[in-house]
Amino acid sequence: MRAIRQYLKMIVQNCILPIAYRVFSVKSIEPGLVIMADGHSVKRPVRMDKMYEGLNNADYKVIEWYNDFQAMSYMKALVKMIGFMKLYSKANYVIISDNFLPVASCRKRKGTFVIQMWHGCGAFKKFGYDTTDDIPEEYIGNVFRNYDLVTVSGPLSVAPFTSAMRQKPGVCKPVGVSATDIYYDEGYEDECKKEFFKKYPKAAGKKILLWAPTFRGSALDPHVPDSEVFESLRNKLGEEWFVVIKYHPHMETKGFKSGTDIATERLLPVTDLLITDYSSIIFNYAIYRKPVLLYAPDLEDYKGSRGFYLDYESLPCEIAVDKEELITGIDRAYKVFDKERMEKFYQEYMSGCDGRATERIIKLMKKRYAK
Repeated sequence: MRAIRQYLKMIVQNCILPIAYRVFSVKSIEPGLVIMADGHSVKRPVRMDKMYEGLNNADYKVIEWYNDFQAMSYMKALVKMIGFMKLYSKANYVIISDNFLPVASCRKRKGTFVIQMWHGCGAFKKFGYDTTDDIPEEYIGNVFRNYDLVTVSGPLSVAPFTSAMRQKPGVCKPVGVSATDIYYDEGYEDECKKEFFKKYPKAAGKKILLWAPTFRGSALDPHVPDSEVFESLRNKLGEEWFVVIKYHPHMETKGFKSGTDIATERLLPVTDLLITDYSSIIFNYAIYRKPVLLYAPDLEDYKGSRGFYLDYESLPCEIAVDKEELITGIDRAYKVFDKERMEKFYQEYMSGCDGRATERIIKLMKKRYAK
């Protein structure tokens, strides 16, 4: 069944959408027209908010195009995609922040500048064409085709993104990730704390522990090991800690229930200790220079099946690989935190995320437009 869906997708991408694009391309490109698009949501993803705000304060015409393809029938999704191709054909700029196959479906016009802002910082687990997990073997084409700029969070992310997305040298630039600018907004941290403690008054005076695992498997069939361990962690840690569980959005749509509906980016300023496994959330959290514990009971299997862009054991985090190590690891991670190592990690992977990433991206757009 999966193979059939994949072949249908390739027919749409390699035949129908390119024809639609050529038909619509009889009209000229509209100077200053920006299309912000996403195929996984019916509204603007939070990670695109800062870019939207920045463009609306500049001299651009912004059209937003957001649809959730997985929630539609094939026919409805096809109609929506053809509608996007009409916009794509006349766009001066197209901005996306995740996989978006319509952008890659044709040979785009030279006057269209495509920006991939991606949804994660750093370069942790292998993805894209660097692993066999993300792109089906039978897929024909490059799902990351037509990018003119891929924004990454820091210098050590350039080579992994270039490889994973099969980009030419110079396309991936460490100008920062627009979404992280929110962490530097005046009053943002206080606002997040006020929201959190109003909702969870019992957390006042306690240390906040956030467990935010990545998902294994696929978006259609995600899983995570030992989730029951964290459900019972509150009792084991006692009154000193307040435990918050936050699953990946793909997992929440498949029945995994997070312990809060507060957005992850609004939990980070409140968190005293982050526990994750292979999630890029550690890069965002590095902005706050606070302790991290990596709980990875399937570490050796994950290394062999997917692999990493970095040395897992050299990360500035404590590591626990089984339930017995978890409790002692929490205590150790909080008390023996090496802030200097975390600062070095931030500079290598997150130095572009200094609160001015959106500004730099828009400057690059203006430079391109001036040509």
